[in-house]
Amino acid sequence: MLREIISKNRTKFLLSLIPVVIIGIMAPLRSYIMQLLIDSKSYKELLEKCLIAVIFSIGVFIFEWFSKKSQVAVVRDMEKNLRNDLMGRLFAISANQFEKKGLAYYLSKFTTDIRIIMDDGINNIYGMLLQFVFGIVAVIYLLCVEPFILLVVACVSIVQFIVPNLLKKKISSSRKEYTEAVEVYLDGVKSDLGGHKVIRTFDAVKQILGRQEKLSDFVCRKNEDSSKTMCWAQALASFVNNGAFLIVLGSCMFFVAAGRITVGEVVAITNMMNFVLTPCKAIANGIIQLKAMEKVKAELEELLATESENSQKEAMKEEIREIRLNRLSQKISESFSLDNLTLTFEKGKKYAIVGKSGSGKSSIIKLLTEYGADYTGQALINEKELSGLNRESIMHVSPVCYQQTYLFNDTVFNNVALYQDYSEEQVIEALKKAGIYETIRQLPEGLREQIQENGKNFSGGELQRIALARLFLRNKTMTFLDEITSGLDNATAYEIEKRLLEENMTIISITHRYNKTLMQKYDEILVMEAGHVVERGSFDELMKKEGVFFNLYQYEGA
Repeated sequence: MLREIISKNRTKFLLSLIPVVIIGIMAPLRSYIMQLLIDSKSYKELLEKCLIAVIFSIGVFIFEWFSKKSQVAVVRDMEKNLRNDLMGRLFAISANQFEKKGLAYYLSKFTTDIRIIMDDGINNIYGMLLQFVFGIVAVIYLLCVEPFILLVVACVSIVQFIVPNLLKKKISSSRKEYTEAVEVYLDGVKSDLGGHKVIRTFDAVKQILGRQEKLSDFVCRKNEDSSKTMCWAQALASFVNNGAFLIVLGSCMFFVAAGRITVGEVVAITNMMNFVLTPCKAIANGIIQLKAMEKVKAELEELLATESENSQKEAMKEEIREIRLNRLSQKISESFSLDNLTLTFEKGKKYAIVGKSGSGKSSIIKLLTEYGADYTGQALINEKELSGLNRESIMHVSPVCYQQTYLFNDTVFNNVALYQDYSEEQVIEALKKAGIYETIRQLPEGLREQIQENGKNFSGGELQRIALARLFLRNKTMTFLDEITSGLDNATAYEIEKRLLEENMTIISITHRYNKTLMQKYDEILVMEAGHVVERGSFDELMKKEGVFFNLYQYEGA
């Protein structure tokens, strides 16, 4: 993954490494300047060396500023690319694939996982390169001044590289456990905040806060476990580093006494030693971070590589003329299946699918759109087998209107146009057909009125009409309706369904309302029980049978 991210920004990334390398060279050289200042033999020489030190410090400041600025810009672009790629992949896979994971799972990818990739991956690479250059410059200096001291430092450095490997598996595992804990926590927070009104209404605040406290404790403990493991590795590395400092300092004092090095060189050597040992420690920690993010990276890579189950299938471009199910069966769950369905839906006709809750009404629409690829029997759309068609393209030519209306926190115009290239006149005409334009026109901002979170500044009926305007704007010849009037009052539900049935389009509607006037507008009513179609016919035909539909109408009809 890191290779792909870097590859997309290769030129900018390589250019941003240049100031990092320059800083890596200049920073250790400050120790050499300190040596020159300490070993100055005259006042004049000291002033000259001070001037050099000032100029050098200004140069370091300029390059450090430029290095940080370019690094931040490149990391920003890389993070943006990663977020865009992930979002694009999620909208490329089918709804069936998307819903196999919970929303909290995807949110954790955009928050925790991407942050880990950027901090422990990209930013870590910059840091490790800087430390590597530090080490190279320091090694060259020590080699020139006193090779024996370099040998001591090298032996200690090798030990520092060994330390991280002792705990790498534990670190990687604990980091993965923490990210999984964050997913659980986010899912709990999303669920409880989403039920804010219900929780307060039924005085369940104390219980919910107790549950949130347990979730919070769970995720914090996982973070603590991850941090403890990392701390153990870093503490061991620090122990080795401190021991090395004492060994090197003792060696330096021996060489001063022997007259082989000066006091200024001792100061420079001890500082240079830090530019060997500290990089070794930093690179070792960097390796720990890279190892720790392996599982997170692998999971993101798998998600980014996921192909849509529709990608290799034929796209549906023509309007749907006929849908035919022939002895079709499909397992929905362990306890429920669609069983032996033989149905035909013809262009221009209106179909109502009715039945008690759990009878399989919505399963038919899910079968025909983006869900449940596995079935037996035949499902033909314009004589093409459904299993060979791109399900998403079916919804493009025949949209699904769901009972749960989703509105974005945006203007009425954008919620209807969905950011596509429609004119204001077209949107207004769609709103008129949906019977909501006069209400919108009287708002302070009109079409530019902002729809607030969950549409709380509009009624349920108004939100459903705005959703219908989306359908009318696109002027499709067929639509699936999944109990779109659920939760609305009878008058509003009647008006909305009436407007739809007056449209010149094929309609396959799941409904739980049995208004006689509306029922008589459907060409055929399909009555379902336990995954079977038990009755079918027009309203008048079914009422004459006095069977299942008759009983449903008697109980729920208006």
